[in-house]
Amino acid sequence: MADSPQVDVAEELERLMASSGFTMKPTQLEATRRSIGRAEGEELVPRLRMLLERFDHVIVQKPDGGVERVIILGEKTAVPPPPPTSAQSEEQVTEEGEAAPAAEIVVQTQRKGTSHALMLGLEGENGKRVERPLLLDTGADYVVLPNSLIVPLGINPQRLRRQVVQTANGTVDAQIGTLTAIWFGNQRVSRVATAFIDDTRLGGNALLGMSVLGRFRVTIDDAKNLVLLAP
Repeated sequence: MADSPQVDVAEELERLMASSGFTMKPTQLEATRRSIGRAEGEELVPRLRMLLERFDHVIVQKPDGGVERVIILGEKTAVPPPPPTSAQSEEQVTEEGEAAPAAEIVVQTQRKGTSHALMLGLEGENGKRVERPLLLDTGADYVVLPNSLIVPLGINPQRLRRQVVQTANGTVDAQIGTLTAIWFGNQRVSRVATAFIDDTRLGGNALLGMSVLGRFRVTIDDAKNLVLLAP
């Protein structure tokens, strides 16, 4: 590991995009500029994970195992992850410190127009938990919640960082933090990058974005109003 070649992260990402065909948003690529990372291995996904080890990121894969999209959520902070719980014993932990259940998740949804809403448990700091419907939104880089949930979730606003984020309706100003977990019934997905934005911009909604969905292969059954999340 110590002998892995050191490369410019942005330049290596540009090279890999050209050779492999995945996409990134230009603003996210620029966020890695002047950063140095390790380059090792021939397989694309492990190489990307090593290259981006200093960044919170999501690698969106195609059904054939190729890479469709890379999302940079920001540089990792020095805040340590919460201590493991018994619930985490049945989770798969990634190299980014994220975790998702090892088993497939099947969730009944409610229809809101053409969208699917999932009733989920949001776990903040000190075990504080809020139940909330979230709209499935693959156009959102993060889980997106209204600012009014910051206090009920026990999150210190001073620990949030400001950033412009992408949703299906365009870019918005946000405060970025990490939820301890999101619960799909009794199945737990830990350390979820989350964007908090002004309540009026959400129109009373909250969004389940790629910081969770990117950890799974997602199948939507419109006829039965079901969402299947496969590890």
